[in-house]
Amino acid sequence: MSYQPLTEEDVFGLFEEVTANLSVPLVIYDNPGTTHFTFTDQLYTRLAWLPQVASIKIPALPDDPAQARARVEHLRRLLPETVTVGISGDAAAARGLNAGCDAWYSVIGGTFPQPALALTRAAQAGRHEQALEESQRLQPLWDLFAQHGGSLRVVAAAAAHLGLTAHRNLPLPLRGLDAKERAHLATVIEQLQLTT
Repeated sequence: MSYQPLTEEDVFGLFEEVTANLSVPLVIYDNPGTTHFTFTDQLYTRLAWLPQVASIKIPALPDDPAQARARVEHLRRLLPETVTVGISGDAAAARGLNAGCDAWYSVIGGTFPQPALALTRAAQAGRHEQALEESQRLQPLWDLFAQHGGSLRVVAAAAAHLGLTAHRNLPLPLRGLDAKERAHLATVIEQLQLTT
């Protein structure tokens, strides 16, 4: 993120410098909603050949399963075999894993590991309908993510509700959910039987 709009050369140069000084694998996170920068396939390809790049975390795929699979297959043809493709956005996880993504970079996985694991294992075993059903079961949580502009405030409030963190657990200037929103989240957690 920067004050001025980024160019592809700005982004490539950043990753080139970072990877030249890394001793651990790097996951490149393509998050246009936050960064206001859209990676091109050409940039993915250039970045994937940098040292230490292990995975590219892509934004949500098309809703149509055939289009989603075609997109993942296209990316695989562009990237070296050593670089995995991961899906971003928990509501898009089943779609991404069913389309052939290697990983789901999950927000809920650290707070609610059981449903994340169930969804992942179903998709990896080729039980695509079961993965979609598990995601659909979690739709009230996905709806809260959409309502609050993403998962951060919701998962932070969930962690506090479960006693995993203090009530105030977000860095300033971020504000958490208000009391009414926290009460609604607590109801959703209870209805979905989400546990740590």
